[in-house]
Amino acid sequence: MRRRALAERRKTMGFSQEELAAALGVDRTTVIRWESGETEPQPWHRPRLAKALRLPVEDLAGLLSGPPPAYAPAPPTGPALSFEDGPARELYRRGYGLLAHDDREGIEAAEALLERAVTHDPTFAGAIAARGYTQWRKYFAGWADSSEALDRALRDVEAALEADPGSVIAHITFIRACWDMGWHEHALRAGRSVYTRHPDSLDASVAFARALTNAGLADVAMPLVDSVLAADPTDLAAQKLRIWCLMLLGRHEAAVETARAYLTSHPTDANTRWAVALAAYHMEDGGELAARVAREGVEADPTDVTVWTLLGYLRPGTWAEALERLGATEANSRTTAWLANIHAAAGHAETARRLADELRAAHPANGYITYRLTHVYAELGQTEPALACLRAAVELGFLSVQLLRREADFGLASLRGLDAYETLVRQLDDNVERCRRLYVPWGAAR
Repeated sequence: MRRRALAERRKTMGFSQEELAAALGVDRTTVIRWESGETEPQPWHRPRLAKALRLPVEDLAGLLSGPPPAYAPAPPTGPALSFEDGPARELYRRGYGLLAHDDREGIEAAEALLERAVTHDPTFAGAIAARGYTQWRKYFAGWADSSEALDRALRDVEAALEADPGSVIAHITFIRACWDMGWHEHALRAGRSVYTRHPDSLDASVAFARALTNAGLADVAMPLVDSVLAADPTDLAAQKLRIWCLMLLGRHEAAVETARAYLTSHPTDANTRWAVALAAYHMEDGGELAARVAREGVEADPTDVTVWTLLGYLRPGTWAEALERLGATEANSRTTAWLANIHAAAGHAETARRLADELRAAHPANGYITYRLTHVYAELGQTEPALACLRAAVELGFLSVQLLRREADFGLASLRGLDAYETLVRQLDDNVERCRRLYVPWGAAR
């Protein structure tokens, strides 16, 4: 059904289709498809589309008839795409094989190979989506010095899904990006969609398990992860995700024990060390072990701001060392939010407040950044801004209540016990249970 109201609003605001496309950073054909009712604007386009049309985001629903506005890839309408371009497929296989690397050199080598694959075949959905994955990985690690890398990842997801709506790697990349946007329910939709479409795919199972874990449903994710490891014990993504699930479920000793063999083989994985250190902290008499694991994490990757933050809370005398070692780190919005937390804990209130205020103004639709700023303002003793950020994060779709509970002893400590804070935590619990009923295909029972 043609969306005449959307087209009329565009014209009223003085945009041609080409001009609106340019303002949003999309192709003209994308705007044409939106107005014809052929496709939906993806979640990351909606805030910019609403801004261009001078509407609140929630009012877009009145202009978009048809399917609900939240992300849900359309089912394939024809046979699976076949790519005969030999060079493109070889470059893709080589690039994809490097995506498991933890180091910058490996990810950038993968990016270069995948870029060449897309050049050979611009419609190769797998290569497009995997290239997007490298962009997300660079953003997540803090190697990309702006948030544009995350935008590029999302654009590649959209292009890959247009070429092949069933692309597993496109869904994997989208779910990863959803974590850094705080779009956890969107990720659940995508995860359930790809898992239902490809029930025998181990990658699809891991993708759905990751979406469940990020959305406060690690108890549901764990059986999926275990089924993947039963089929392929060498699957690195499943190995890491199992450690995270155990930590989030409060099975701290099991998380630490499970991580021993993994970290021996992958000593530079600072992100997993963060989870293990947090698990060790919650063990009885686990403080020394937690600090040791965190210290090993920053030695393995001196630029990982998340592990420096955790080490600071475990060993408060290390805040100055963290800022000194991170001084030359390239900062994007994600790493800046964590740096603001370090500055707040180190007593640099003015710097922390400036960074937090700038991020809050620049990224009002990012639920993850908003959640992290809750920690910064709480650490500064600014209760009202902290609660406002947590409230906004919940409204934007942040669902990771299990993570919030694991982190609550640190930056959030000053909020614990406050009626408003406890009300928001209960709201998070309710949202997670609603998602359990909606997105767990085998039932809502715990």
